[in-house]
Amino acid sequence: EPPKVGVASVECSVAGNFMAHLPNASMLGEPHVERTLTLGNATDMHAPLLGDSQQHEGERGATIGSVCKKLDFGSQSTFEDQITTSLQINANDPRGVQIGGHLYGMTGMPFTKRIDQIIVDVKRSDTEGEYEALEDGDSERSSAGQKLYLEVKNWKRIGTKDALIFIPGFNSWLKHSCETFGQMMAMTTLSKTVYPILFAWPGAQVMTYRQASIISASENNRNYFLQMLKSLRAEGFFNIHIVTHSLGVQTLMSCFENNEDGSPSPVSDCFGPAPTSTDGTSSLTQVGKLVCRSITLLNPDYPVDAFREHGFQSLRRVTSQITIVGDKADQALFWSSLINGIVNYFGWSQPSALDSEARRSEKGFQLQAPIGKGIDCMYTEDGDDPDDWLDCDCIDTTGLDTNVNDLRHSAYTVNSILLRDIEEIVVTGKRAATRTTLLHKKGNVYEYCHAPSFVSQ
Repeated sequence: EPPKVGVASVECSVAGNFMAHLPNASMLGEPHVERTLTLGNATDMHAPLLGDSQQHEGERGATIGSVCKKLDFGSQSTFEDQITTSLQINANDPRGVQIGGHLYGMTGMPFTKRIDQIIVDVKRSDTEGEYEALEDGDSERSSAGQKLYLEVKNWKRIGTKDALIFIPGFNSWLKHSCETFGQMMAMTTLSKTVYPILFAWPGAQVMTYRQASIISASENNRNYFLQMLKSLRAEGFFNIHIVTHSLGVQTLMSCFENNEDGSPSPVSDCFGPAPTSTDGTSSLTQVGKLVCRSITLLNPDYPVDAFREHGFQSLRRVTSQITIVGDKADQALFWSSLINGIVNYFGWSQPSALDSEARRSEKGFQLQAPIGKGIDCMYTEDGDDPDDWLDCDCIDTTGLDTNVNDLRHSAYTVNSILLRDIEEIVVTGKRAATRTTLLHKKGNVYEYCHAPSFVSQ
């Protein structure tokens, strides 16, 4: 079936007594096929949210980007939502200086090397106030009824928030995916800085893991993901964050898998190249490209060998902020490694995105370790040399024991420690080495600075 666009409302518990019946998701109308919906002009915010499904084919259809903008238009927008009261300036990126939520005016890109200084003006709202006499004889307009805000010369504020795309995992149907993603958003303040977008794929059920793995890497999934990215860019979006859970990472890796000739996939080609330590150029060929700000893999069900051989490089091509959150005691991933070991034993084929030379060279039955359990195996050789470790951040959550169920596979929904860290990744873009909640273990592996629940003093 063709992809559909819909809007869901999720009621969640966030403090005090957590209700057993929450989170609870409900669809605000049924999802509609994109090509049959009419929104009129992209700037016409008075058109229906999802349009009229009876429109003639060929007219403009609803896209993810246009629906996000309409939701913003329908909300109670305040003066504070339209101004900048704080700035995040980053000069660590080899591509140039960046200011959060802004584009450089001369190039229209989020980073630049063309400046020697940043000038910030302090502005006041138009509300009139009375002047007050100060002790030194100067006068100042009364702050009553006024708002102070910031403007950066030669930079323009981005009209849209970033897009946060969540790809759910195995055995996660649409309603359940909306509820877990909604709970994650409700426990953070991410909704102030991003539009939450759920990319729901046929996640199958318990007895159909093998089929779900094949579907996750299917051509349909790749085409629909590409269509979503193109629609976001067409609506003026620039910054994209991607979060995946469990088997959803296989959809992501399939989308970014290189073509047979080694060239970037169509999905990769939607993004400008990520900076490297040796090449920080930002040519005009990147104008019009999306910027992948971060990719976060939660308890990822993806083979270690495939990730080290080709998967990591396909992601690193588009972003320098790759975070893997894993748990060595993850029971769901144990069963995944067992099933994939059986697949290897019988010589059954795997989707190319999941395959590797190491897997094909193995004989007999061997567990196929997923990166969510092999969290300390993200290196190219033996890990003794610092250069062997992959340029990504690996977060070991094995020590977390609060708000983590016995399966240890989905702590991201309610565990406040993990949720705050995900929020910091998206909002600040800091690598693990500079985030204050983490302790360095070895190589690229970190763990949370968190005492076990039985420690009380």
